[in-house]
Amino acid sequence: MWHSTERPSTILIERQDGTIYDLGKMGFGVVSFNPPSANWQHTWQQVGKYRASLTNSEVQQTTIPLVLDAFATDNYDMELQRLMLRQIFMSDEYFYVISMRTPYLRWKCVAEAFDITQLDNYHKLKSVSISLLCIDGFAESTATTQTPFTYDSESWGIGENLPNGVDLNYTFTTPSFKVYNASIIPLRAEEHPVTITFQGVVASSLSIENATTGQTFTLSRALTASDSLILKGLVPIVNGSQDYGASNHAYLDLAVGWNEFKITGASSFTISFDTRFYY
Repeated sequence: MWHSTERPSTILIERQDGTIYDLGKMGFGVVSFNPPSANWQHTWQQVGKYRASLTNSEVQQTTIPLVLDAFATDNYDMELQRLMLRQIFMSDEYFYVISMRTPYLRWKCVAEAFDITQLDNYHKLKSVSISLLCIDGFAESTATTQTPFTYDSESWGIGENLPNGVDLNYTFTTPSFKVYNASIIPLRAEEHPVTITFQGVVASSLSIENATTGQTFTLSRALTASDSLILKGLVPIVNGSQDYGASNHAYLDLAVGWNEFKITGASSFTISFDTRFYY
């Protein structure tokens, strides 16, 4: 039987199957959880004897240190806590870490091996230090752009770069519109693809242009009102099957901030953008 002394909610671990572990309510005291900045790796080219030129910068995985305390009623209870920690941080697949200080953000992580050591003659674990390897290098919003941007939704928070006094829409029915990327990074199709869903009537050819990035995706085929086109990353999906051959092999990114879009060749359509934001 699992025993715990309930503490305030501090850190949640969310597994891919939807299971959520509330470390505080399970009796684990969170000593510290301090996500660092993005882990930028730089490439340099030496220019002469006294100067180097920065040629490239890339974000690598970053390590987030998590330190926990655990108490038990007896040695048997202590062993149960060891087993539970192993289960919570099982890293055969990634999981999400959410701090209740900013419950609208989450980190996609796996855990490196960690020690679970009991103090001598005392029913307490030595502070457990867990290195969480953040796969993307950034936190992401728990909500997506298909979640309402309202106070009632309780899904968005301060610091997410959302413009004040502006109604943010991500579903459109007009040929020209603007899409806002609140991330601190561009959303590129090969890295953080935005799911673009189009449904409408196309006589022969459809073009979706992002004038801000200078990209235009074209699909050279007719579509009816019952057809569905989904763009996620580099491959267009029509009615559940890839249709790369009918496209111009282009893709669509979102720059940071506002992106100006234009639709040509379609009538009576709806287009929507579904993504998370990254910080």
